Amino acid sequence: MSFDVERAPRPARGDAQILAALFLLAGTGIAALYSASYGYAQALGKAPEHFVMRQGGFALAGLVVFLVSARLPLARLRSASAVITIAGIALLVLPFLPGIGVHRNGAARWFQVAGQTFQPSEAWKLVAILYLAHIFDKKADRMGDAVNAALPPLFLVALGTGLVYAQNDFSTSVLIGVSALAVFWAAGTPVSFFAAMASLAAPLAALSVLTSDFRLKRIISYIFPTHQTDSIGYQVAASTRAIASGGFLGKGIGLGTLKASSVPDIHADFIVAAIGEEAGFLGVLALAALWAWFAWRGFRVAFRSEGRYESLLAFGLSVSLALQALVNVAVASGSVPATGIPLPFFSAGGSSLLSSACAAGLLYNLSRGVATAGVESEADADTSRALPAYAIGAEAHRG
Repeated sequence: MSFDVERAPRPARGDAQILAALFLLAGTGIAALYSASYGYAQALGKAPEHFVMRQGGFALAGLVVFLVSARLPLARLRSASAVITIAGIALLVLPFLPGIGVHRNGAARWFQVAGQTFQPSEAWKLVAILYLAHIFDKKADRMGDAVNAALPPLFLVALGTGLVYAQNDFSTSVLIGVSALAVFWAAGTPVSFFAAMASLAAPLAALSVLTSDFRLKRIISYIFPTHQTDSIGYQVAASTRAIASGGFLGKGIGLGTLKASSVPDIHADFIVAAIGEEAGFLGVLALAALWAWFAWRGFRVAFRSEGRYESLLAFGLSVSLALQALVNVAVASGSVPATGIPLPFFSAGGSSLLSSACAAGLLYNLSRGVATAGVESEADADTSRALPAYAIGAEAHRG
């Protein structure tokens, strides 16, 4: 199936529901961060609003990033794919350079410029998807040949993701790898490719865990939740205890007690623990519904985009954001082993917020090329005009 059709002019406005969901996520995130962090800030001898004011500065920068991403001509973005990819890999090298790289707790995940630290793996989450959407659109007629169509982009993405792993960031490298493989699937890569990848990745992942004392202990603490709850399993045990204490309706906003006294990184990777304690199961359910709404609108853009590049890009961005949210909530609830994946728009941290804002801006940008509500029924009927990447992928897999 080809997308070589004459495309109608892009509508001036994008999906209003993406904007609404994003506004609610960002607003709720700032409120949750203040409630989660003020006690921790005071314990550090800082003003109660220290973390939320700092995040507010990042939010203003994120707004600029969102607006630029939402209005950037996609043709111009795509023409710069090679430069963006090279720059993304170059950024991943900076944490290893003396005088620039910043090491914390045995990890080299950051570099510092003018007193501000940045985490380049957050940028690579986007760059990998941008590159794959571009290259797979160019190779649309060759996707049945996995050696020539899939292996070259696999090597390049593996190079960047390998650098993330070398920064001692196993969880982020896995997340990027899964998001990238989702784009490989949507592009129509043959099933044999994924079988070969699984046979290679499974032993490598096992080796990575078995050769790391820290990762092995985390896996053991996940399998045996009551094991070492005072050390390696303390964060997850404290998080689940805080969430359980909130019951169905929660203790009330600002009334949580366990969030500041017993949950490390409550303002960052474990902010869901504060939400669960203060807003209860109902609040966590509302958070999940809000994220599901945002993800649905993102995937809707992917399904309805007229071009293969746009469809693959929207799909990859939606998978990446939704997967981060899913993993973060799963970790906080003890459903999966502990990782360092932040909750987009909620967890404190500038790099994550800027990356998420850029992804959301691109999704809104892509939604401007999707049929508006007034012609949705016509678009539904004319599926040949707007087949998504998944349909193409499914046809290729069946073939």
